[in-house]
Amino acid sequence: MTNIPRIRVVVLGSSRVGKSAVTVRYLTKRYIGEYSSNTDFLYRHTVSFDSGVNIEVEILDTCKCKVTGCLYDHIRWGEAFVVVYSVCDLNSFNEAQTLLDSLSKLKLPSYYTTLLLGNKRDLDHSRVVCVDAGQELSLRHGCQFYEVSAAESYAGVSLAFQSLVREARSVQLLRAMPIRRKLGVNSVSKVLGTIFGGNKRDRKKRPSLSI
Repeated sequence: MTNIPRIRVVVLGSSRVGKSAVTVRYLTKRYIGEYSSNTDFLYRHTVSFDSGVNIEVEILDTCKCKVTGCLYDHIRWGEAFVVVYSVCDLNSFNEAQTLLDSLSKLKLPSYYTTLLLGNKRDLDHSRVVCVDAGQELSLRHGCQFYEVSAAESYAGVSLAFQSLVREARSVQLLRAMPIRRKLGVNSVSKVLGTIFGGNKRDRKKRPSLSI
């Protein structure tokens, strides 16, 4: 039996930003607005890429924890991270910055992938964090950035998670390549594009969408 590659994803962020909402929306297409839990939940999901490659994705939906103790365990466990904030809550955006800083201190850059996810964009009348602020933060940390509404759309949430998983798998493959140190950035991008059947003309610019 062939072993299916596995990617461990950790969903982080302040309380009440919609961590569970975006996770369940991605996994089931359903939106559930109210969650109240002091427990982390681990989900398993199989993703199929364009080239027919199957990946088992483990998603850890975390409860709120400070930048100590359990958070360090989550960061050590994960290979890919979704850092969620609410566009209606400046404190949650500041917390996202703190989490991204912690990731950069605790993980080697070539060993993890990150998605900065602004949620609740449907509540634009209550917005306090502009799109540009999210884009600037993502550029500073070299991570993907999407703004979505878990309440309104499955498509945006799905696109964001799929993009993260694709990049995380690319990082896994790159780390396993004996010749990776000899390859330039453009050569690596071409190799990974061939593996996944993608045709990305510009991989230098990080994905950044409001959907």
